[in-house]
Amino acid sequence: MATEVSICSNALRQLGDDPITSLNDDTTRARLCNGFFNDARDAVLRAHPWNFAITRASLARLSDAPPYGFAFQFALPTDPYCLRVLEMEEASYIFKIENSPANGRVLVTNESNANILFVARVTDAAQFDTLFVDALTAKMSVDLCYPVTGSTSLLDKMNALYEKKLSEARSVDGMEGVIDDLQSDTFTSFRI
Repeated sequence: MATEVSICSNALRQLGDDPITSLNDDTTRARLCNGFFNDARDAVLRAHPWNFAITRASLARLSDAPPYGFAFQFALPTDPYCLRVLEMEEASYIFKIENSPANGRVLVTNESNANILFVARVTDAAQFDTLFVDALTAKMSVDLCYPVTGSTSLLDKMNALYEKKLSEARSVDGMEGVIDDLQSDTFTSFRI
């Protein structure tokens, strides 16, 4: 089972450095891990609609309407925090995510109700998919590389590793739960 410390330690090992025992260790490596981890986790979560992070919510409509362009605005979830809206209840619904000076991040739409599917900020590493852990470990290696090693050539290698791990994880995650609906057309209608 992955933990924040194991992810950071494995990232440091990929750089040829020593692991840490806690994010609160009084070492430069631990302080760097502590400083980078949350942003790296959120960036990798936003990079793909990970099955383990997909959540549904009915949004609360705000009393004030957007200044123009849409009829309604809705507050985005904060518990769990919404990192990325994937879709509304109906695929045909049009929406945008914007910043409202009075309300922060909001969803604007012409629909009077907003039920969404979104990527949530998952902070419990025990809930992470194993391939997500690999991708996050590689992302941490990228973020830690130059501060820990000072090597730009190793940074290039870590970037390539991250892209590879992210691609692998996306591919496998994207296949989970997909049902291939065969649409009838002239060709399939005449097959016996």
